[in-house]
Amino acid sequence: GTASAAMLLGGSVKGGRVIGDWRGLGQNDLYEGRDLAPTSDIRSLFKGVLTEHMGLDQGTIETSVFPGAKGVPTFEGLMRT
Repeated sequence: GTASAAMLLGGSVKGGRVIGDWRGLGQNDLYEGRDLAPTSDIRSLFKGVLTEHMGLDQGTIETSVFPGAKGVPTFEGLMRT
């Protein structure tokens, strides 16, 4: 399929949950009528980890790590504080 899954592992991860949207497997829910449709940008996950775990600021992430990702939301609450 076009969509995929990602998992965070480790002692700092605030786990025990699933973050995502499920559109379903109906013909109208599939991407191009055949694949699971992506519902999130993987950069949202990475932006959250880089902010919360590595301490990078959004400006650095959006200009140096993921240029052009200013409009991509950041997942929050991924790591234990």
